[in-house]
Amino acid sequence: MRSGVRLFGLVVLLTTVLTGCITTTISPYDDKKDLEKAEQTYIQIGYDYFQKGNMLEAKKALTRALDLNSRSSGAHLGLARVFERELEYDLADDHFGKALRYSDDTEIMFQYGVYLYNRGEYKDSYRQFRDVLKDTLYVRRAQAFEYQAVVSARLAKTEEAIEYYQRAIALNKMMSNSYLGLARIYHNRDDYRLAYNYYTGFLDLVRSQLSRHNAASLWLGIQLASELGDANVLSSLELQLRNRFSDSNEYQLYQAWKAEQDAA
Repeated sequence: MRSGVRLFGLVVLLTTVLTGCITTTISPYDDKKDLEKAEQTYIQIGYDYFQKGNMLEAKKALTRALDLNSRSSGAHLGLARVFERELEYDLADDHFGKALRYSDDTEIMFQYGVYLYNRGEYKDSYRQFRDVLKDTLYVRRAQAFEYQAVVSARLAKTEEAIEYYQRAIALNKMMSNSYLGLARIYHNRDDYRLAYNYYTGFLDLVRSQLSRHNAASLWLGIQLASELGDANVLSSLELQLRNRFSDSNEYQLYQAWKAEQDAA
C-alpha cells in the first residue's frame, strides 16, 4: 500500500520560515518533481492548520494542493476531515470517495472507517475495517482491531468483539479501551472474575499514566471491585468518581447503587 498520506495525529509541524514562504504566491515550477513537492507542502500545511483548529486556512492550503493535482488523495482526505469537522457531510462524503478512488492507501480506508462509525453507519464501518485489517503491514493495525471490536459490539457480534479486542491487545499492550471493552462484555455476562482481570490491565495503564479514567471507567470498576471484594480499589474509585465526576450520569447511578448497598 502507498504511504503518501500522512496521519492527521502524526503530522510533522513545519517551521515558521517554511510556512511563511508557502503562504505567499508560489513561483512557477519547472518539472513534475517540484510540483509534487509543492503539492505535499500544501497538504502538510493544511493538516497543520487542521490540527490547530483553523478550518478556513486548512481548506485554503488543501485547495491549493488540488489546484496542482486534482487527483491528490492526501488533499482530498484532508478536505474530507475538514468538512466532517464542519458537519458538511455531503462534501465530506464526496472527498472521501475521491481519496479512495485515487489511492489504495490503507490509512485512507482507516480514516473512512472511523468516519462511518462516527456517523453511526456501523455495517458500512464494519466492512471498511474488515478491508483495513487485510493489510498486515498497516502501522495502526492494533487500533483497527479495536475499532472493529467496538463496531462488532454495536452490531451485537459479541464473540467477534471479544476476538478483535484480544487481537488489539496482542499487538499493543497499551490499548486501554480494549481492556475496558473486554471488562464490560464479561461484566455484562456476570463473569466478574474475568472482567476484573481485564479491568486490572486497564488500571495498570492508568497507574503508569498511559491512560486516564472517565466516569464510565470508574463506575465499571466500582461494580467489579465490589463484586470481588477489593476494598482498597473500591474506595479509591469511589473517591475519584465523587470528586471528579459528581455531575455525571454514572455518579447518579453510583448513588442509587450505594443506597441499595447500605440498605441491604
